[in-house]
Amino acid sequence: MRKKKAEEKKTVMLCGTLLCPVTIGKPAVFAAGGTFYRTSAVVALHEQTEDNIHFETRNTHYHLSMSPFPLAAISPLPVRLAACA
Repeated sequence: MRKKKAEEKKTVMLCGTLLCPVTIGKPAVFAAGGTFYRTSAVVALHEQTEDNIHFETRNTHYHLSMSPFPLAAISPLPVRLAACA
């Protein structure tokens, strides 16, 4: 089986929201364009700012621009939904 070189990896650029912090060894979970995404395990985290994150999985480089909540990319706190009465 032939290994893919880094330059052969697909690049995906999206505007969306992380649903949990990106962790190496775990899948990334985010929403973009009305769709929920769950990637394969993250192998590298290349860049992380308040507005953007660039991470890599086995086959893909992801560039996610955070909108409308940029701090979700770096927040260590779990997000919980509250029920309204």
